[in-house]
Amino acid sequence: MKVNFIRKDLLRFINENIKPLYKTFDKAHNLAHFQFVTNNCIEYGKELQKQGYDISLELAYTVGALHDIGISKGREGHAKSSGEIVRNDAGLKRFFDKETIEMIAQAVEDHSSHLSYEPRSIYGKIVADADRNNSTYLVFSRPIKYGIKYEPYRDRESHIDRVYEFVNEKFGRNGYVKYWLDIPQTRKEQQATWALLDDEKLCKTYIAGLFDEICKGKIK
Repeated sequence: MKVNFIRKDLLRFINENIKPLYKTFDKAHNLAHFQFVTNNCIEYGKELQKQGYDISLELAYTVGALHDIGISKGREGHAKSSGEIVRNDAGLKRFFDKETIEMIAQAVEDHSSHLSYEPRSIYGKIVADADRNNSTYLVFSRPIKYGIKYEPYRDRESHIDRVYEFVNEKFGRNGYVKYWLDIPQTRKEQQATWALLDDEKLCKTYIAGLFDEICKGKIK
């Protein structure tokens, strides 16, 4: 992605001080995740501009870049930690006034999928939706990888059942994940996941195929 909508000195600050942090985080929050979320923030920002919203792509990108920095203090409660870091970061104060920094802090706090309230700004909604790995492949492959790493005692069938139940609880029709924006691609991916989950037998066959591809037959 060519970044030409952001001040050069701000982009340099992010590239030198924020982006490298993601090299130190877990695989679910690594540099690839940084790129995934910032790309989504820009694409969603552009879509909202077409819909008539007054969106700063610079702010959308900045919020995306900062959303997971709280993991430097631990994964648990990292959204809140990210907000605290934003509020106290002296470097950011070179680029944004106090009110804007508070908005950025609230936006990164509001990206959690377990959020019990509606994000407080349009930028909170952008980064919350951008952070959702909502393609069918990612929705199912990430919990497979998590289970293989952290629950090695499970056999193949147990892994498949766990992934189905987890994805249904999180991304299913009555799941706790909410999408705040009207983004056509997001809705398309959501509908595809719902349709697959609705047919449990077909869905578990799909999960089994992914599982065998990822673990390369090492778990029976």
